[in-house]
Amino acid sequence: MRLLFAGFTFLFFSLADAQQSYPNIDGETLLEDDRVVVQRFVLEPGEWEGIHEHPEYQLVIVLNSTDELTWRFRGAERVFPGPEDGEPDPIGAFWRPGPVSKSDQHDSGNTGSRPLEWIAITFKSDSIATKDPPPQFIAD
Repeated sequence: MRLLFAGFTFLFFSLADAQQSYPNIDGETLLEDDRVVVQRFVLEPGEWEGIHEHPEYQLVIVLNSTDELTWRFRGAERVFPGPEDGEPDPIGAFWRPGPVSKSDQHDSGNTGSRPLEWIAITFKSDSIATKDPPPQFIAD
């Protein structure tokens, strides 16, 4: 069960394109600034992301798990069972190893019966530290 999201961790793209993108599904950008992009994705049962890339610095937070994920990478295919209905997700957040390029022929499909929902936080550099507070905390 824990392997489901270890395999799922290979969802990356190049830093040249700050937005994570998938050919077959759209994401919702929740925040983007000069340091980070935060996006929400949903992979419905029967959907495949399509062959895609992943960046080097990406954190994933799984909001809702599916009960089965099929993962393809460099010609190999693996099926990972997810948690049963009502069972907590064994991995709620993880760093994705990267980068992954299109030549890796990576794709993931929701072969389960529940939607898979996640937040992808892509850091635009290896350090996101700042001394500046967010604009909403600065008095006018």
